[in-house]
Amino acid sequence: MSSEQFNIGYANADVYEDILPPHYYQGTEDVDLIAALLHDKLGPPPTEPTAQVLDLGCGPGRITTVLAPYAAALTGTDKSVGMIGKFERRFPTATARCEDTETIVHALHTEGRARTFDIIGAFWSMSYPLLECFEDTTADGVVVTTDPDTGRRRAERLIDHLVTLLAPGGHLIMLFFDAHTAEQRLVTKLWERIAPFPGTGRDYTWRLLEQGLLDAEARGHGILHHTRLPGVAVAESDQAARDWFLTGHLNSYAGLSEDPEVHQAIADFTAQHRQPDGRIMIPSGVHLVHFHALGHHNLLPTTA
Repeated sequence: MSSEQFNIGYANADVYEDILPPHYYQGTEDVDLIAALLHDKLGPPPTEPTAQVLDLGCGPGRITTVLAPYAAALTGTDKSVGMIGKFERRFPTATARCEDTETIVHALHTEGRARTFDIIGAFWSMSYPLLECFEDTTADGVVVTTDPDTGRRRAERLIDHLVTLLAPGGHLIMLFFDAHTAEQRLVTKLWERIAPFPGTGRDYTWRLLEQGLLDAEARGHGILHHTRLPGVAVAESDQAARDWFLTGHLNSYAGLSEDPEVHQAIADFTAQHRQPDGRIMIPSGVHLVHFHALGHHNLLPTTA
């Protein structure tokens, strides 16, 4: 693969949708998982929606489809021109902004949008802006952009600003990679051929997010609900599994995607998880995060 192919899975929405295998967690696909959570917390979509809804790292709008019915006003953001273009075609009345998550979260504060969003979603997308507080990956390699302490402070500020975008009673909902699954352990092993992950390794961004939300809870901003769910990504063939790892996880980065040892590692993994019908059942896992924004008065006992 040439450098022109770098990150094509995220630059080109059609490529992304072609390579993305369905992910199931305890038998429920990820989109349906979010739909069920929304229904549980908010009820069915109302006839006349009133919510201000923000989808960060929205991609082509795949999971936005279950947020949109709750939205009186919908905003989608993604740093990929290709992704945001597909989002705009799917949701022509929405506000679409082509900016990275760290930039847009801070910009929304500057624009006076703190405490105004009733629903904020970030589905499979928050690990990347947190990682980018420490390093940047380009077609030429991984470049460390900040020292560990500075990077951590950037990440903490991003999480803090994210939480404070929520309106009182608002809901922050996330799907976040479980770094300890077989899928993510392979991805970690392959990327570490280029450079080590910052902090404590592949799960460092999750630890930063979890601690940031716990800190927000301790300050009385809301209540964190977190569930880890095991699951599986279903690739229909060896080629589909290979494309998912090379293009989806390794970003078509030539230093890995052109390495015969990387191809062999993926082939070995694929063989290990191949089913009799030829499908590849990739062991996966997700952190399902729900942060419910509250005021201090909501945490006090009810008085007669």
